[in-house]
Amino acid sequence: MYIKYILSILILASSLFSANIEVIESFDTTETKQSKPAPIIIETKPSVTINKSKPIKKIQNIEVHKKIKKQKKLLNKNRTSTKKEIKRSIKKSHKPTSKKSGAKLLIIIDDVSHRYQLNQIKSLPFKVTPSIFPPTKMNMQSYKLARGLKHFMVHLPLESHSRQMNTMYKVIRTYYTQKQIDNRVKEIKRLFPNAKYINNHTGSKFSANYKASKRLYKSLLANGFKFVDSRTSQNTKFPKIAKEFHKRYLKSDLFIDNVINVNSIKREIKKGVSLAKRRGYAVVIGHPHPQTLRALRESSKLINSVKTVYIDEF
Repeated sequence: MYIKYILSILILASSLFSANIEVIESFDTTETKQSKPAPIIIETKPSVTINKSKPIKKIQNIEVHKKIKKQKKLLNKNRTSTKKEIKRSIKKSHKPTSKKSGAKLLIIIDDVSHRYQLNQIKSLPFKVTPSIFPPTKMNMQSYKLARGLKHFMVHLPLESHSRQMNTMYKVIRTYYTQKQIDNRVKEIKRLFPNAKYINNHTGSKFSANYKASKRLYKSLLANGFKFVDSRTSQNTKFPKIAKEFHKRYLKSDLFIDNVINVNSIKREIKKGVSLAKRRGYAVVIGHPHPQTLRALRESSKLINSVKTVYIDEF
């Protein structure tokens, strides 16, 4: 029994040995199609590959964890840095902007109808835009003041709630047809061929009337004008109309000489400058009163702390 068992083991071992020899010899042959025992060699080493792959996975997992930790640290740093940047930006936004940062102040002087008024405006030590009356009973030749001027506006009378104001020469009324308004705007264009900007004189009733304001706005655009709303009415319809025509809405922020007193005017000038520094720009309107011109001159240092601009630079 034992002899038979030993013989069977020897026969089995010899067969396996001969099989391995055949597989090894098959790699020396040129015909790769007949070397079928090759897969037997690959299948004899599964345990070796599995055992080697385990420590590699562990090393890779450790490296991945390290990378994740690094990324988390970077994210935390970025979060803290962004929080700091946000806080800094908020602080900067609350700080008033200076002349260097481009805070703009547009000063308009309305009701200009005489040469001496224009000369006083031009003598101020900063940029001021005069808004000149079309011919009126005060001066039928006022349009000639614009000759040779590069920076100016036209001060167009519109219908007011005041009967006295409506006695002005050729006030545009709310009931005017499109043709009547077109004729008046074309006349303004002939008188001021180089004009590009128009703002309203009075016009509390007119600017609160949507249909009338739209007729005027349409005519102004057709004749190459840009409109600046003096905001003589809180119910002005020009913001809505400008949006409908996809145009920039230009408006006054405050009148500096509603009270004709030098100290009062200076306080209003200060408000305008503060608004420009806070918001980045401001539009203020005054009139050629001696008190207004004096207040402007005496506020030169304050006004020059921002950048004054003409209307066409705004």
